[in-house]
Parts: sequence; C-alpha cells; structure tokens
Amino acid sequence: MKNLHQFALRYLIADAAPLSSRERLFSSLAGLVGILLMEGILAVQPVGPGISYLLAPIGASSIILFALPHSPLAQPWSLVGGLFISAMVGHFCGLWITPEFLAVAVALALAIWLTAWLRCIHPPGGAMAVVFALGAHKMQVSLLTAGLNAGAALMAVLVVNNLIPGRRYPQCLPAPPLAKKDRPLRRSIRHEDLQYALEQLDTYLDISEEDLVLIYDLATTHAHLRHERRICGEVMSSPAVSVEFATELNEAWGLMQAKHLQGLPVVDRSRRVIGVLTLENFLRHVEPHSTQGIGDNIRRLLRATTSPYSDKPEVVGQIMSSHFAEALTTTPISKVAALLASADHPAIVPVLDEDRRLVGILTQTELLAAIYQRQAAASARH
Repeated sequence: MKNLHQFALRYLIADAAPLSSRERLFSSLAGLVGILLMEGILAVQPVGPGISYLLAPIGASSIILFALPHSPLAQPWSLVGGLFISAMVGHFCGLWITPEFLAVAVALALAIWLTAWLRCIHPPGGAMAVVFALGAHKMQVSLLTAGLNAGAALMAVLVVNNLIPGRRYPQCLPAPPLAKKDRPLRRSIRHEDLQYALEQLDTYLDISEEDLVLIYDLATTHAHLRHERRICGEVMSSPAVSVEFATELNEAWGLMQAKHLQGLPVVDRSRRVIGVLTLENFLRHVEPHSTQGIGDNIRRLLRATTSPYSDKPEVVGQIMSSHFAEALTTTPISKVAALLASADHPAIVPVLDEDRRLVGILTQTELLAAIYQRQAAASARH
C-alpha cells in the first residue's frame, strides 16, 4: 500500500499548490453564473432555435475560463480562435475526407497544428473539431453555431471574471499593485530572459509571463528570507547619529556631509524616533529660481532666517518624513531587506531596543555588505 501511495504521488498526482477554499468557491460560482449567462445570450440571438444552442465543448471551455482565468489558454484569442478555427477544420475535414474515423483524426491533428501556429491553443477546440467532423454530413451543427457559442462565452467571461476580486480578464489588462507586504524583493528576470528559457524548453507552459516572473521573484525572496538568519542588532551601525525636531537645517546638512550619512533619524528627548531625514527631504523643499543655480537655492534653504517670520522651513521637523519603517535589534535582516529595496521607502531604517529607543541604523549599503560577506564566507567554505 505504501509503494502504491508513493507511485501515485510521483507519477499520477500533479505537483500543484491546492486552491484555497475561497478560490474554489469563486471558481464554482463563476462557472454557475457564466454558463447561465451564456445560455441567456444564446437564447436571445435573432436566429432560429436550431442554430443558437449550447455546444458540449463550451462546458469544457468553462472550466478553463472560470477556474483558470489567468491561463494563456483562457485568453480571448485562445478562446475564440481555438474554438472557431477548430470547428472550421473539423467541418471541412468531415466534408472532404472519408472514412469518418480518418476525418476525425485528421481534423484533430490539423486543429492542433493550426492553433499552435496561430498561438490560440484552447483544449476544448479538440472536442469542437471532433464534433464538427462527425456532424459535417449529417448537418447536426453549423459554423454559425460555433461562432455564436464562442461569442457568448467571450461575453460571459468578460463580465463574470472582472466582477471577482483579485481577477482581471483579459490578462493584458494592467495588474493591480501588490500590497507592500506581498511585493517581491526585486524583479530579477526580464522578458528576454523568459523568451530564451522557453525557447530552450521548446514546450508549451500554461502560465502567463507576468505570473511566471511574479512566482520566480516571490520564490527567490522567500528563499532569501529562509536562509538569512541574522538580526539587525548584528549588522547595524551603532551608536546612531541622530538629530532632534528643532535642529536647524544647516546643522543637520553639515552633519550628514561630514559623516557621509545617507540619512538621519529624528528623535525626541527620550531617544524615541519621530521621523527620518534624508537628502530627498532637503531637495523636496528647494524652490527653483530662474536666475539662480541649484547650489544657490540649497544655500537659501539652509540659511537661517534672522527675522521673526519665515517663508521657508527652518528646522528638521518641518521637512522630515513622518512615515517610515523601524526595526528592533531582534528583527531578522531579511525582513528589513524588503523594506530598503522598495522605491517608496527612505534609505535608512532606525533600529530600536526593547524599550523602543534608538540604538542603531541600517542602510542599504550596510545591508548589502552584510549579505555579501555571508555569501563570500559560504563560498570559501565550499
């Protein structure tokens, strides 16, 4: 029994991640609503009842359209082209080739060749080719019926899939932005890399390029999180150089220049972080002037105003970033890596102790150096 179980797992059962209960429910409801919508569309077509009816291959198409909506096999050209071209091939093979069994075989082979060449493979198209090859002389089906079925299926899937959260149809629509916690660490491969890999494999993969890249990047990020065990307290810069809310801009700028810092945490009197100051914060408040260069404009921002009133920021608290991420000394550096890799995050991460007081700073440079040293040490051992 154990050997049979292992055989089944290895050779018979697909090694695919199971769908969540939510996705199974949505797919089932989408199939229910979708097939009813198709039947409704066909019922109101201005043709006779002998022409406008649901063909059996559409049931197979519905599984792909509503359970695998992001598959290349489910996209509009694959659906319409795969069904209608296969129906045409089956129809003419049934008319011109005898005996009937040979017509069916040739129709299926030609349907595969043509849809693969035209990049519109749709598995139920094989059933459509067989149905039309068998019914060519008996006039049981017409090409108009095939066209109406393909059109009804396309209208139904466009409506139903775009009503389900998390789905978009067709796949060429722009993807919604991922939540920050779900973003991969980096986009590590490009279109030309995928094209090369697929040419080397020389086989059809039932997954879109966008999803394939996302899967790869998420997997790489997860592997990095799994292997990197160090914590922020081991690689941070300490003691941390910081400024306070009322520190003058010129003083903060000079501190960053003198110590070659990418940024500074802004703290209160208890050493608790209330903001982050980077070069971008300064540049955001530099006003362009048609007769002055950038250097003169920066000097104007940094110069303290002697009068009681000022039309520009004077202290750090007026230009600092109030939205920032922070880490504890016990936070794994793999979690901080994803933060620093995102374009909308400041270049530094303040590191806090158990009392949430500033004890250190992590920058992109320090993080990359720590990762490189770990990789170099691992290579030297091997």
